[in-house]
Amino acid sequence: MSDILIGGVPFLALSHRDGRFIRLAGLFAFARREPSGIYHVLHLEMTEVIARDAGPAHGRWGWALSVGMNTLLVHGFGQPAILTQDAPLDWETVTWHPEARVNFLDDEDVSEADLSPLLAGDRARKGR
Repeated sequence: MSDILIGGVPFLALSHRDGRFIRLAGLFAFARREPSGIYHVLHLEMTEVIARDAGPAHGRWGWALSVGMNTLLVHGFGQPAILTQDAPLDWETVTWHPEARVNFLDDEDVSEADLSPLLAGDRARKGR
């Protein structure tokens, strides 16, 4: 099971500059890993190609660096969430920056409260 969950969706942590290697559609989050090991989400976005959009040309890159971004969290579409039967659909192991933004498919920003139906909708449940 992944240790990093956002809205019940598993994420993999990479160095913030390694998004250029991920040539998949999926979700990415600019994040700051705290000394405690908790990830603090600064920006979450859905994209057709992570390598194209999760880098220095992104509009939130400079701001994210200024507030301590040191990690890129990625989820490639099709990656199953391996969770126990009783795990809540909106399970999160991250915290959120007060100015974090969420962008899905060129929609206007979505509030954190709106994440669970978008992210957890059709994920596989394993480990029952």
